[in-house]
Amino acid sequence: MCLNDSDNGNTLTILVNTKYSRITVHKSTLIALGLPSFIQLGYNASQRRLMLFGTHKPAQNTIRVVLKHNSFCYIHSRSFMTGLMSVSKTINKEGTYLLKGEMNRQLSAAYFSLDNAERVLESTNRGN
Repeated sequence: MCLNDSDNGNTLTILVNTKYSRITVHKSTLIALGLPSFIQLGYNASQRRLMLFGTHKPAQNTIRVVLKHNSFCYIHSRSFMTGLMSVSKTINKEGTYLLKGEMNRQLSAAYFSLDNAERVLESTNRGN
């Protein structure tokens, strides 16, 4: 496993926004997952990692991938965010956090450490 997706040199990243209970999955991460039609979310409480599993078949608890502006997708889940915040030491208050991840190609899964989450500031004037 590596921090970067070595096939195309892009870092796997997601944004976790606790205010809106939203996870933004960036295109480089979707490409590393094989541009899946569906994503399944998970987290490992003991290792404090968020996991994304990609698949092309719908199953229980999968979320359809809908690209926004052809570059990212949103996943909304208040219950998942509550659980995620309960196991994380860094994602503990309202805000947006950048997570960098590793790819496990055998499982078609991306792993993101919750311990290394970086708080980012949201721009109120995104057009400039």
